[in-house]
Amino acid sequence: MKRYLKLDSFHLENCEPFVLDKEIAVVKFNKGKGRLIAEGMPMTLGGTDWHGAKYLVFDVIGYEEQDIALLVEFWNKDNHTDTPTLNYVIGILPKIRTRIALPLEALNSEEMFLKRTPCKLKTVVHGDKVYLDEANRFAFSTRKSSFEQRLEISNVYLSDEEPNYPVPEAELVDQLGQYIKKDWPGKVHSEKELVCYLHHESEVQNKSCLSEFSNEWSRYGGWKNKRFDPTGYFRTEYDGDRWWLVDPDGYAFYSNGLDCVHPHEQYSRISGIENFLTWLPDKNGMFRDAWRIAGDIKEYYPGESDLFDFAISNLIRAFGEDWWDKWAKLTKSRLIEWGFNTVGNWSDAKFIRYANLPYVWPLRHFPQTKHNIFRDFPDVFSTEYRVNSAKFAQQLKDFEGDKNMIGYFLRNEPIWAFVDMIIAEKVLENEQMSDTKEALIEFISKKYDGDISKFNSAWNLSLNGFEQLRRSIRKASRLSPQALNDLEEFSRIMIDMYVKIPSEEVKKVDPYHLNLGMRYGHMTRDNLAAGCKYFDVFSINCYNMNPTNELMKAGTLTGMPVMIGEFHFGALDRGLMATGLRAVTTQTERGRAYKYYCENAAAVKYCVGTHYFTLGDQSFLGRPDGENYQIGVVNVCNKPYNEFVEGIIETHREIYEAAQGLKEKYNIHPEEIAFIAY
Repeated sequence: MKRYLKLDSFHLENCEPFVLDKEIAVVKFNKGKGRLIAEGMPMTLGGTDWHGAKYLVFDVIGYEEQDIALLVEFWNKDNHTDTPTLNYVIGILPKIRTRIALPLEALNSEEMFLKRTPCKLKTVVHGDKVYLDEANRFAFSTRKSSFEQRLEISNVYLSDEEPNYPVPEAELVDQLGQYIKKDWPGKVHSEKELVCYLHHESEVQNKSCLSEFSNEWSRYGGWKNKRFDPTGYFRTEYDGDRWWLVDPDGYAFYSNGLDCVHPHEQYSRISGIENFLTWLPDKNGMFRDAWRIAGDIKEYYPGESDLFDFAISNLIRAFGEDWWDKWAKLTKSRLIEWGFNTVGNWSDAKFIRYANLPYVWPLRHFPQTKHNIFRDFPDVFSTEYRVNSAKFAQQLKDFEGDKNMIGYFLRNEPIWAFVDMIIAEKVLENEQMSDTKEALIEFISKKYDGDISKFNSAWNLSLNGFEQLRRSIRKASRLSPQALNDLEEFSRIMIDMYVKIPSEEVKKVDPYHLNLGMRYGHMTRDNLAAGCKYFDVFSINCYNMNPTNELMKAGTLTGMPVMIGEFHFGALDRGLMATGLRAVTTQTERGRAYKYYCENAAAVKYCVGTHYFTLGDQSFLGRPDGENYQIGVVNVCNKPYNEFVEGIIETHREIYEAAQGLKEKYNIHPEEIAFIAY
């Protein structure tokens, strides 16, 4: 089945057409957000019948030098705002014609990250559920940009089967993993240049102890000018003015962390796009360590696609079989030289053992249930959740007695929490019976004294009995103000259970290390603070230029110390075409952005640390899920961005004074540009 949409039935918002007919649209999107939008009756958008369709298929090419984040947006008919109910965000490589097939099933918002297909970068689903039989607007769109964006969209059709994915002939990446079609300061132009540089760095980097960064730092990187009672492990303390971590020797500790300290650039997924590469070695030769299969790391990247990592192959070029040991020595010395006193999340376990530095650890396989409520939110009232939480906690036995371990994160960025919604409403919407739904029905019945008429009056319903709540109810929070209040109340109970059960289980196994929370991606609702009393530290990931407001919100809601697990800044003045979630003009501005962010964070009394994401740039062709951001402290050739590093070192030299209020926080806002990310 192929049903073509008529592009000339779309109208333009904040963009200019070069070509616009039934089959093709070539459009210049201005720097503000632009749209190519279709409106009309549900199931007829774009002048065609959507019944029975499973995929929205189209071809797209961006004509600019940078990557483009293309948005495909949908509105339910009861949404009269400019903000779509749901959108797909799709990363597009520059000047590469790419076929996109969006599964319409994903409009249910149950999946946040969609599978990668040839040429396409990352695809993320944002927003709440769209019902196709209620969708009356649909658009192709772009984000606000610092550049004009020219896009060609063609061959737009609905299909009941997934299409093939043609791959154009194009060489994009050289033998060192660098973009071929651009030059920049610091680009490596030969294997000989790479090898000479890495050998020299390996010889001059020899730092081994954090006290070498500052004579005011303890062996753990704590501050010798402030002392508390030591316990032999990391802990927290409020000194009457602000929160601190305390290192095992009793010194005040502020966590300057660096995430993803590992030798690879998170691997390129190359299956199907091998012709974009000018060089690939044999899988069983000297570069065998640079190859992986996606299924080997299926916790993050399912499938059996071939993965290759140029950062590792570059280390092998320089050091041969001894590449890992040389990388580890070099990297440990750099972390100390740069003033990082914490090895952050997702770092190499072997490196952590070697480095003998403080670290945090991500626990694996957060407990799930056979039937979840929404996305990854489990059936928290089930026995299954308790049993799986107990199993989940057992992994902490491996860390017994480890004084370098600050603590552990229960998980990272719960996917359900990215949607600004009422989780209890999803319980009623979900047709699947669950223990949580039974608990909700019991909660409602008790609240209304078992009186169905009293409940019907409050919720504006006409049920015969509470058992009818087992049926699916759409958008129940909109039935009445009381329905909204009741569902908000039960949502807090659900989130409390979500946190409480695994937190209780991990403390049974490990009462010594800190429970650092869940690294919420956004504080979409205040009720995300529910259950915080079971954490030792509340954690968020905060991709703002200035984290003050988010830190104050989290700290005020919880009354607890707060740690930032991720932040970053990218630029377009070097070898990658996407900036990540915050962007500035140059590497020098990245250094200023780091200082501005970290000193503003340290000035907040709740903040006990900030962890930068990541050590290394992501690959030009994208890690397995498609992210390809210029966010690293080092590039694919293991060369630091020196201007950025200068800002990092300057920040860490004075971070304790900033936290103690002994210096004015840095208040010069960096030169920001619109970010490119997906």
